[in-house]
Amino acid sequence: MEPDETNGLVAWDDLILVGQYPSLELAQEHGLVILAMGEACWVSAAEDSRVFNLHAETCASAGVQAELLIYRQELHDQLRLKNVPEPLDRFHHPAGWKIFLIWMGSLLVIFRLQWQDSTLTDRAASSSMGLIDRFEWWRPFTALFLHADIQHLVGNLVSGAIFGALVSRSLGPLRGWALILACGTLGNCLTSLVTYPMPFISIGASTAVFGALGILSGLGFSTSLRSRCSVSWAKVAAPVIAGIIMLGWLGGSGPDSNTDVLGHVFGFSSGLVAGMLVAELRQKQSKAAALVMV
Repeated sequence: MEPDETNGLVAWDDLILVGQYPSLELAQEHGLVILAMGEACWVSAAEDSRVFNLHAETCASAGVQAELLIYRQELHDQLRLKNVPEPLDRFHHPAGWKIFLIWMGSLLVIFRLQWQDSTLTDRAASSSMGLIDRFEWWRPFTALFLHADIQHLVGNLVSGAIFGALVSRSLGPLRGWALILACGTLGNCLTSLVTYPMPFISIGASTAVFGALGILSGLGFSTSLRSRCSVSWAKVAAPVIAGIIMLGWLGGSGPDSNTDVLGHVFGFSSGLVAGMLVAELRQKQSKAAALVMV
């Protein structure tokens, strides 16, 4: 609405700016507050049309601004209390193939070094005795880059490419891969703690791969949990159930297998908790950003 100077009703000089908003809908919404007071208001678009100005008559500005302040505070309180889930399941980031290639190259180089130096595996494998008795703190991490044979290596590269890309697209490549490796390392630490004092030794990137699967399940579960008022508990738990099924399918072992089942379970569990914590942090950041926009 434009002020009408020709009819002598009001001129721009008689108006005062009482608010600026990023959308026309938001400006009109606040304009309704002024109209509910029995006062007039006008909305105008800025030159770039990305900001909309809300005007009121100068003589009513004190009351209008006080009422808008109360309304903004009410919106602030509603956003703080309202449990609206952030769409965490959307892929906002690139797949991080450059980081994957660096990771793949590292695994290939270290695999070659294993065959050139027969002592490398013994010195860098995850070991309950090495970690707890000898305080060789690097073992849970370095074990993620060692493999028993070419089939072991290729399997982890393929699954790492799939789950690593999905985590990267959800959280960002750097943050995603850092979290994957952290969950894999934590999974190996937990395995050593549980198996000690038995001299348990393990190698392979699969603990980190199942950490990635856990992260995806945790993100999905957190989003579903915040929507539980509109969906059944079966759908809320679906991401975790799907992750557990994948864990059993890909991470189980046969009678004669040397598969590190505990490492897979603890890697997945670490990722599950990490995914839920990251989802909660992102939700709080989203709410804080929304409050700033009000």
